[in-house]
Amino acid sequence: MATANEMEPKLNMGKLSSQSSRTELFVFDEETTDVVLCVDDKKLHLSRGVLIQASPVFRKMLAPDGKETQNEVTLPDKPHEEIVLFLRCVCPMEYVKLNEGIIDVVLPLAKEYQVNSLLQKCEDWLLTEIEFIVGKVAGHVKETQTMVEFFAKCLLYGTKNELESLYNRAFELLVPYNLIRYQNTKFYKLLPDKIKWQLLEARLVKIEKTQCIGDGSFPEENEYVSEVEGVLMESPCVIANDPIFTTQQTPTTFTLGFPSQAQARKLNPHLYGTYLK
Repeated sequence: MATANEMEPKLNMGKLSSQSSRTELFVFDEETTDVVLCVDDKKLHLSRGVLIQASPVFRKMLAPDGKETQNEVTLPDKPHEEIVLFLRCVCPMEYVKLNEGIIDVVLPLAKEYQVNSLLQKCEDWLLTEIEFIVGKVAGHVKETQTMVEFFAKCLLYGTKNELESLYNRAFELLVPYNLIRYQNTKFYKLLPDKIKWQLLEARLVKIEKTQCIGDGSFPEENEYVSEVEGVLMESPCVIANDPIFTTQQTPTTFTLGFPSQAQARKLNPHLYGTYLK
């Protein structure tokens, strides 16, 4: 059975070569280097002060009273290329233009090392991308299924990394879509069960309030009643025979009343899907 880490999306690190033509990153600098990180038996020469300022985790490791007082620290079980990319996003002398693939790599590391500035940058990028997608901005238009999977990814990232704004926006956008669109994605499967139940409960509540099983959108909660009232006023004789609009099932006892939601579903299950007690 695959572990959560094995199931998480990984970036093809070969694609990163186009962002930086330099092969020598974090080489020794006699004026600034005062600590070395060893990753995959490779050495990265860095400034202790920069790392301490960026990350409380590095502060505990590298501060004079920390666990690692030596000038060379090994980071076990970390891919070299991913750590290099992460450090490039952290160190002030480097610039990395974020994209979805890079965020897939650096966001978990930003959370692990508690680099709040990078967490915020990743969240801002994802929120902006969401609004571009929703607004169908040129260059950001996605096919519906791909779009829904991206929302599911954002919900997972918001959950795991405690990014509240990202979580709330992704949750809001997923509710109108059918569960089948995202339940088999790796992102949904990695969500905590509590979040899955909250998502399904929110969708069920929306279905009950709007009397509509939406897939992508729901009408406003008061639209259902106003639309029915409008039809009743315009042609009551036509709809009198439809029990969904009456409390009785014959035209002679037709009244301008609405059945309960449960009764409406029971009388016309083909309109409202499976009858929900």
